[in-house]
Amino acid sequence: MELLKSVADVVLAPLFSFVKRQMTYPFKAGDNVRDLQNAVRRLLNKKDDVKEKIEIAERNGQRQTHQVQGWLDEVETTKTQVDAILEKYTQRCLCFNRFSPNCCSNYTVGKTAAKKLLDVQRLLDYETKEEVAITPVPPPVQEVSVPTISTSSPIANSNLEEALRCIKEDQKVGMIGIWGMGGAGKTHLLKQINNSFIRESAFDLVILVTASKSCTTGKLQKEIAQKLNLQQYEDVSKQAKYIFNFLNSRSFLLLLDDVWGRLDLQVVGIPFPLGMVGGCKRKVVLTTRSTIVCGAMEVRKNIIVRCLNDDEAWSLFLEKVGEETISSHPLIPGLAKEVIKELAGLPLALITIGRAMYEKRDPREWQHAIDLLKKSRLDEVEYGFPEECFLSCSMWPEDWSIDTENLIECWIGLGLIREFNSISEAYNTGHSLIGYLIRACLLEENDVYGRVKMHDVLRDMAFWITHDEGTNKNKLMVFTDEAPRHKDIWHQAERITLMHCSKIQEFPPVATTPCSSKLTTLMLSQSYNLIVLGDNIRELVALTYLDLSECGFVHFPKEISGLVQLQYLNLGHNRIWSLPEELGSLVNLKFLILRDTGIHTIPQGVIAKLKSLQVLDLHQTFGSSSDEKMTYLASPLLEELECINNLKGLGICIEDTSQLHRLVELPNVSIRWLCISNLEKFTSFSLSASFLGDTQIQMNLAELYFRNSHVIQMVIEDNHQHPTWHLRALETLIIERMHCLEEIIWKGVIPKELFQALSTFEIFACCELKNISWVLHLPCLRKLSVAFCHSMRELIVCGTENHGENVADTVEKEEEREITSTSTFPRLMEINLYQLPKMVSICHSAFALPALNAITVFMCPKLKKLPFRPGNIPSKLKSIRGSREWWEGLDWEDSSVKTSLNRFTSLEG
Repeated sequence: MELLKSVADVVLAPLFSFVKRQMTYPFKAGDNVRDLQNAVRRLLNKKDDVKEKIEIAERNGQRQTHQVQGWLDEVETTKTQVDAILEKYTQRCLCFNRFSPNCCSNYTVGKTAAKKLLDVQRLLDYETKEEVAITPVPPPVQEVSVPTISTSSPIANSNLEEALRCIKEDQKVGMIGIWGMGGAGKTHLLKQINNSFIRESAFDLVILVTASKSCTTGKLQKEIAQKLNLQQYEDVSKQAKYIFNFLNSRSFLLLLDDVWGRLDLQVVGIPFPLGMVGGCKRKVVLTTRSTIVCGAMEVRKNIIVRCLNDDEAWSLFLEKVGEETISSHPLIPGLAKEVIKELAGLPLALITIGRAMYEKRDPREWQHAIDLLKKSRLDEVEYGFPEECFLSCSMWPEDWSIDTENLIECWIGLGLIREFNSISEAYNTGHSLIGYLIRACLLEENDVYGRVKMHDVLRDMAFWITHDEGTNKNKLMVFTDEAPRHKDIWHQAERITLMHCSKIQEFPPVATTPCSSKLTTLMLSQSYNLIVLGDNIRELVALTYLDLSECGFVHFPKEISGLVQLQYLNLGHNRIWSLPEELGSLVNLKFLILRDTGIHTIPQGVIAKLKSLQVLDLHQTFGSSSDEKMTYLASPLLEELECINNLKGLGICIEDTSQLHRLVELPNVSIRWLCISNLEKFTSFSLSASFLGDTQIQMNLAELYFRNSHVIQMVIEDNHQHPTWHLRALETLIIERMHCLEEIIWKGVIPKELFQALSTFEIFACCELKNISWVLHLPCLRKLSVAFCHSMRELIVCGTENHGENVADTVEKEEEREITSTSTFPRLMEINLYQLPKMVSICHSAFALPALNAITVFMCPKLKKLPFRPGNIPSKLKSIRGSREWWEGLDWEDSSVKTSLNRFTSLEG
């Protein structure tokens, strides 16, 4: 029995199990099919996960294994087989609520489904071993912002249609070039092409990148890798390999914007050949300003982006200006069309200038705009066309912060501001032009101190126009850090800038002859190591403008005397001490700038020979040991200035009223920079209209310096002859080394009315002065500096903040008693305090400092409080400089104030 039982277990049990399984197939066909469907659904989900991991791995430079590829192939085969099983199952003759009486058919389907379920389960259990973190994958096309312009140009639409046709349909063209001048709309078109593929599947990937002028293989690879979420490598060859492997099996469209030269795309990693390759479409579209670049890049289809025609330009300009402005005066439509003509159909220019003219409804404003934008010869320019003023800004290096005073001085020297009656009028014109360029978005305000900057796109446009619309690329050359290496440039260029070239110690050799030189303008400012000009500069005989300011000269470069066409010479901020006899040969010189040179020797008769001189600036913005010698120059110099009939601007140092009165008697001379020094014979000095003697000085004086005297009292007063005098143009007042000065007394004059435009006040080494309370209400004061005033305890004394001890009778008593937070220091941005050993207070904390940006305090040991309290901390404050010991020793009424100010501190020690 035991033997029979063992035989039954071995033989009959498996046979019974087999028969039982076979008999259930007809009855469980539906259950088996449903189980198979659910399993296949899970398998397909796993397949999608695996493919996404593979996609991400490839973006990181990895490749899938053969095992994973085999698994994916088996999944596809299994899916096809399962579909066949399901199709056979659904086509059976169903009856009796899903039960088919055809047992043979049910048997076959049920058995096949059960066996295939085992295969599906095996595939589900398979481990791909490709554990890659899942991150979001960018879409095939990344949408970019395109400025909306309601005015649709037929030419622009045609360009877009032509580009899309070549990209989609023309299989033979792989490289397409879009070219045209800067500002014509090439980038706009490229962005439109990119966005056209957002809802289309013509390409697996659309990649938009910017090449730019300074493009390198590495930079381009980095931008492409970022767009594709590829791993980035420093090694160019390695990066190229990963870009190639990723793109090689895909259809792609590469959009390259702003290409300036040939780029080897194969070195970058772009698969070649372009066109249709192995079922993959490969296309490249580039934009450039030059057909030469198109040739270098082997472009096979060129699309030119032209400027707008008259009707299109009018529509675009009207859109930006507004219908109300155009129709506000009957003359404006005609004037607007003249403006459009000057803009030559450039969309960027039309948009920029159109916005600037918005809300200008006076025809004279439109005529002014036409005068500013019109291109013409310099001898036809009355006030300097803004186009030339705009173009001249490109002489400064890229991204340079341009000081507005220097810019205006340049315009004056180039003759762009001319026919002015006084130097102040010329500067006012310059400031108006700068304001215009800022409002027109052609210049940008760069900081709070009046510097401006030119946007790189507009600078490129200015270069293109300056270079005769691209036909004369050497007309203006700008170099920084080092001189040009090619000598031919010196006879090809008309303007050269070598600003801030610290490597230049001697003027470089020039490959030119006097008769072939075209160079009219040369800027070498801030080349601090330049100490020798040498004979080379004599060859540049066409020079009319020469800026050698802030170089390293210790002697006047006599070689300049051979440049007889010179009209503008700037040697400011060089310690050259004396002028040579040879200077008198520059008979065409109109502008001679010698500020901060310390000159104290001028040969007799030299200045008198400069008959064309219009502006002579000899003033010093800082005191020096040469001040006394310079004042001795005043008397003989005045005699020579009397021989010059066209002098319109003067900067000079004087020592007494008689010299000033002689200055006043000079015909049409406007004193812009005046230093009054060495008033040794006075103990009390009166600054009044009688002292200045002439309304011309009052109207034009911009910078006034008092230094080196033993005056005890300075009285600022009116008189019966000039009861309401104003220094309306005065922007800078500096009082320096008046060691005995005890007080500044105001009589019958209100500071804020006398100094309406004063923006900078500095007082140094006035050892006996107690306070400067009168500055409190100056409406335009922006910078206040006090140093080496050893007796000063309080900057502003409460109760006498307006006028000192003797208050003008016209001042209301209420104004004397009250501190009005809305009127105190309304524009003060910067306070600098140095070496004030007795200083205990700046001002009362109730005073408002709404515009304060920075405060600097050094060596003021008794200054224990700052004028800040909760709720009264200036919102624009960005910097507090001083010693760490001083900061930690300050007293605070409320500790929260210190906590709030800590983030602005920059402490030393």
